[in-house]
Amino acid sequence: MKQKIFLYYLVLTVIGVFITGLLISEISQKYYKYELEEKLISTARLIQFQLSENKKSGVSIDYNKIAQQYADILYPKDDSNKIKENENYLRITFIDKRGIVIGESEMNYLSMDNHSNRKEVKEALKGQIGKDIRFSKDMQISLLYIAVPMTSEGIIIRVSVPLIQLETIDEIILIYTGIGILAGTLLTTILAFRFSNMIIKPVNELIDVTKDISEGNFSRRSNIICDNEIEELSNTFNLMAEKLESTLAEMNDKNIKIDSIINSMISGVVAVDNNFRIMLINTVSCQIFGIKYGPGIIGMNLMELIGDNKINNLIKESIDKNTPLLNEVIVDPKTDKIYRVYTSPINSNNTKQPNSGGIASIHDITNIKKLEQIRTEFVSNVTHELKTPLTSIRGFIETLKSGAIDDKTVAVKFLDIIDIESERLSNLINDILQLSEIENTMTDSDISCHNINDTFKEIYDILEGVAEKKGIKLHFEIENYITIDANKNRIKQMLINLVDNAIKYNKDNGTVTIKAIKKEGTITFTIKDTGIGIDEEHIPRIFERFYRVDKGRSRNMGGTGLGLSIVKHIVNLYNGSINVTSKPGSGTEFIIQLPI
Repeated sequence: MKQKIFLYYLVLTVIGVFITGLLISEISQKYYKYELEEKLISTARLIQFQLSENKKSGVSIDYNKIAQQYADILYPKDDSNKIKENENYLRITFIDKRGIVIGESEMNYLSMDNHSNRKEVKEALKGQIGKDIRFSKDMQISLLYIAVPMTSEGIIIRVSVPLIQLETIDEIILIYTGIGILAGTLLTTILAFRFSNMIIKPVNELIDVTKDISEGNFSRRSNIICDNEIEELSNTFNLMAEKLESTLAEMNDKNIKIDSIINSMISGVVAVDNNFRIMLINTVSCQIFGIKYGPGIIGMNLMELIGDNKINNLIKESIDKNTPLLNEVIVDPKTDKIYRVYTSPINSNNTKQPNSGGIASIHDITNIKKLEQIRTEFVSNVTHELKTPLTSIRGFIETLKSGAIDDKTVAVKFLDIIDIESERLSNLINDILQLSEIENTMTDSDISCHNINDTFKEIYDILEGVAEKKGIKLHFEIENYITIDANKNRIKQMLINLVDNAIKYNKDNGTVTIKAIKKEGTITFTIKDTGIGIDEEHIPRIFERFYRVDKGRSRNMGGTGLGLSIVKHIVNLYNGSINVTSKPGSGTEFIIQLPI
């Protein structure tokens, strides 16, 4: 930088001195020429006047002789008789209106060419004072020519002198210009070093500060005091650095918030530009695509990264057609997860380009699809469960109407079956209504604090008769005083369904043990039987609606297939948990934990 400043100063100084020399040379030459022209015009007019006087006096005029006499009188030559060494040289020429030389002070006029094509002669022939500067081949020097016309005689008086002084002026100016350049160079060297030090030192400090800021140290500031524009630049730079630090902090805060928001979404979000480079992606999308989320993923090509043609093609189609699209895809066939993908083009401010990329929102709808399937199966099962007793009832009614009603024994038997099927139908409808009510309830109503002992006593009174018919013994084990804040009827219904199932699917003369234990803010209910048990493959599905391990046996026992589903929903309603352990032939145990 110092060398450049020195060179700039030196070049500017040399150019300045050189231009000044040229200007002085031009001005000097112009002034010298002007003075010389006026002097020659005066000389020509003097000769013109003298010739006019001689003409009036009737004196015969020899133009060649007069030219030589006037040249010797006005500018006498020295002994050298050399033009370039003689400043007092004057050449006089007389030319007629045809351009023929009729008198010459220096050469034989008879051997001279016609001068009608000379610039100063042409102007004089027009009645003007002719002027010209040109190089004389005869005398090997530049001469200034002045031609003055004698209007009455038609003779042109041309006087000329060599421009010897111009060369002297140029030589003097060249010498002084060289001296000026040398002096300017010396002065420039001194000033350049001082000035460069004044500039370079604060500039280097600014460079160091800039490097630190570029490397992430946004708190770095410059401290330059020099009482000039550089100090103002330093202050402006510090102000810019403060604003930059503030802006970057704000942007970083916004980016953190945006990352936190999109990474907190349960749906996948990915945005790409027109070249399919990733501009935005959240962790859920990375999990869906099976790729690692982290630095470096932004800017990567989505097509090369995930290789899923369905999603890639959907985004590409949305960008190409500049329209939102919707489709359902399975990203990984191994997981059987179904995703609903919404794609939309990103609006662009560029009128020549319809959009600047595309964005995709990916939602996991696997559970929704399963719920739709469960709903479909539920409707199918409900229809089937309702149709079976109704068909039976209608069949027996038609049989009675056909004449069986006259046979009292048969009629009573058929009416008993109709009564059983009607009760079964009523129980099914009641269970469906109860299940629907529980499913649509976010928080239970009629909450009160009640004693579990009282609830167990009521359950015993209800199911004692059913248990005695099969020789089943009911054992209730409960701590002295356990209370719970809940809907008493819900808890009662939950326990009745479990105990009733334990009785139905128990062996003759078996036992059902019901326990309630209070521990660490929860109540644990245990219903254990000595019945037929459940195969392990069926346990994950026993809480599904209408799911039966043994369909024929369940229907014969009057079950609707909704009891355990109701139990599960009641447990979920109170944020509890239910677990099942069972072994075929050795009985089943249900363990329920509810917050007090």
